[in-house]
Order: sequence, then C-alpha cells, then structure tokens
Amino acid sequence: MYVVGSGVGFVDYVLWGDDGKPLAVVEAKKTMVDADVGQQQAKLYADCLEAMHGQRPLIFYSNGYETYLWDDTSYPPRKVDGFYKKDELASIIVRREQRGELRVADINSEIAGRYYQKRAIGSIAAHFTASHRKALLVMATGTGKTRMSIALTDLLQRAGWVKRTLFLADRVSLVRQAASAFKEHLPDSSPVNLVTEKDQTGRVYVSTYPTMMGLIDASEGSEAKFSVGHFDLVIIDEAHRSVYRKYGAIFRYFDSLLVGLTATPRDQVDKNTYELFGLERG
Repeated sequence: MYVVGSGVGFVDYVLWGDDGKPLAVVEAKKTMVDADVGQQQAKLYADCLEAMHGQRPLIFYSNGYETYLWDDTSYPPRKVDGFYKKDELASIIVRREQRGELRVADINSEIAGRYYQKRAIGSIAAHFTASHRKALLVMATGTGKTRMSIALTDLLQRAGWVKRTLFLADRVSLVRQAASAFKEHLPDSSPVNLVTEKDQTGRVYVSTYPTMMGLIDASEGSEAKFSVGHFDLVIIDEAHRSVYRKYGAIFRYFDSLLVGLTATPRDQVDKNTYELFGLERG
C-alpha cells in the first residue's frame, strides 16, 4: 500500500531486488479492460516507490492478453511478449547509471576500419542515442556487414548499452561463418553457435531462424530457453528476405535493440522489412 497524491493506492505487484529496492511495478487490469488504462496508475505507483526507496522501477501494465513495458527514463511505452527475469530487470536499472556515450572514435578500427563502416556504425549509434530501438542498414554485398556488426556489438558492450547479443542468419553456413568471425574479432564475448552448441553460454549467440524458434517455443508445457529480455541486441543478417512471415514471432518475442543488415537496394526491400523496423516504404 502506498500513498498516491491525497489518497491511498494499492499496487498490484512489486518486483523487488536483492537490495530491497523495487525493480518493477506491475499494474494488472481485467481482461475486458484495455491494458492502457493502467498506464497512469502504474506511473503514480512508480513515483511513490522511487520517493520511498531512491530507485525508479520499471513499469509494466497488462490485462493478461497485452503487456506493456515502460522505462520512462529512456523510452516510450512498448508492447512486450512477457515479463523480464529478475537479473534482466536489475541489469536495466544498473545500465541507467553506467551507460556511456556512443562515440565513433571508440570504434575498434581493427575490426571495422573502413570509413563507410565507421559512418554506418555512427549512424546507428546516433539513432539509438535518440531513443530509437530499431535500425535498418542497407550496404552493398562485400562491404563487410558482418565485421561491421561485430564492431557495433563491441562498441555497445564496452559502452554499457548491451550485455548479450543475438546474431541471426537464414543458413547454417552463414551462421558458421558469423560464429567464426565473432570468435576471431571478439573472443572475449565467448561466441556460441546455437545450431551446434545449445548448452553453452556466452555474451554473443549466433543462430538460424528455425533453431531459435525451437528454443523459444514454450508450447506443450515446455519452458523457453531464452526469456523475453535475455538479449539486449538482435542483429538480423540479410534482413530483406520474406522470412518475417514465417519467423516474425522471433522479433515480437525478444524485447531488444534491433539491427537489420541488407544488401538489397532501398526501392527493392519488401514491405514486411520496412514494417518490422517501423519505417515507411522506401
């Protein structure tokens, strides 16, 4: 029970950290009521919890069918596929204070040293700094998209923006190549090829779409291997393909920063791709 304004409010759920401070507040509405109805009420509870404990919790509001996450220190509300785990919530709280500036000068030139690669990474960094969460990058074949994505991952990890990254490709051969490239240029991230190493752990995971679908499928009582908030960054190789019709559930499931890589000219990129990244056609 917490005082709200001149009255008294009862929080539906508070998720507490090991230090006794609130990690998240959850406002639960009846299924016949829009989840949005609980947004302002949940914010008031977050205000009170912050005043009492010196830490602003993340805000969830849900009607059982739709769930929204609102970290109002950084982003507007967004629809999510479920709730974060305790350690994932704690990571977001810590990241608020530790997240550094994304500077082009900090890009590792040994990974991606060409001027246009640095320019591309800088564009994505500026996009994320402006509170966007999705970026689509169009680069010609042979310009080093994989190396660029490794350098981007390295930059975001060192700046405290991301902890775990998922790199997705549509063929086993491409997954093998990407895993090898990450191991060569970013070995400290302990890259894991999920096609062959499902039981390994690391900070970078590489997978095909079908493999990842199987790992997040919680049907028939089984538990998904990865939770909604497990990855902080998802990178999609060959993002122009119509794979989204079949595997779009992956991108709806993970609540992460999202980067798409494609060599397809902008006027030929399919409508599904533009919609996924919240962009107008072309």
